Amino acid sequence: MALMLGLVAAISLATPHAGAPDQQPPQGLEFAESIPENERGPLQESFARTLPLACEQTVPCVGECVDEVPTVGVEIGGGNRNYTLHWVATDPRLDQPLTIDSRCELCSLVELEQQFAIDLTRVCARLDALDASPGRLSLTSDPNNARLRINGQKIGRTPWSGELPPGNHSVELRAFGHRPQRHSVAITNNVENHRHFSLVSSLAARGRPTWPAWTSLGLGIAMSVAGTALISVHDQPWTGRCTGTDIDVNGNCRFVLATRPLGIGLAILGAGAIASGVGLMIWAQRDPNQTTAGLRMGGRF
Repeated sequence: MALMLGLVAAISLATPHAGAPDQQPPQGLEFAESIPENERGPLQESFARTLPLACEQTVPCVGECVDEVPTVGVEIGGGNRNYTLHWVATDPRLDQPLTIDSRCELCSLVELEQQFAIDLTRVCARLDALDASPGRLSLTSDPNNARLRINGQKIGRTPWSGELPPGNHSVELRAFGHRPQRHSVAITNNVENHRHFSLVSSLAARGRPTWPAWTSLGLGIAMSVAGTALISVHDQPWTGRCTGTDIDVNGNCRFVLATRPLGIGLAILGAGAIASGVGLMIWAQRDPNQTTAGLRMGGRF
């Protein structure tokens, strides 16, 4: 069969025909004028039938295609059972088109269909190999020199740059005094991806403490309650000392409580402590970075 087909194929990554650099690449299946009309229909059917069988993983587009997709076209020349095939495949991941030139000597249409399959298998194998090409990832961090793990494996420290297979990868960064960070990074074949991560300090991550606010609120409430109670018992008889001669003819004890001034003072202090507690609570709930920025801006005026 190899002798009957008389196959001679050459594969190169180059532009189309060297003798016609301005010639447009073939769109789908094209024929030279030397190919008889009665052969073109069967050849078109054979090409359409062979393409999805030879290119199972990546089926290139033929004919009118949109940008950024793999395409393939072939121009059939020759005649009298001696055929030449000029294939041109394009892919956005290739720097220049992939061309394959082959010929089939003393071939029937069935044997030419076999040549279609051989050539398309070579084209699609080259396109499929692009999917397995690694991408490149460059990582930087703030702070610098953070410990780096990729997919659970120790890689080194930032800044780091290296190749990774296409797909999603788990990236973990750790630095002393900062919270660890984990990210999922998507890698595309033949594409360089730059990523920068800012780690949050452990102190900033914990936020501002709220215990001063609660302490101030608790003291304020206690002083307000005590002040209110002292005000309410002002001028009341001093229990325990109102006996015998300490009670006048009208039944009034000469010993009474004078607690109003102290009660008013405690009530005022309690209200101030409650107000301070509310202010401290608001302060604790604010973003530390926003407050810091505000202080820095105020310091410039």
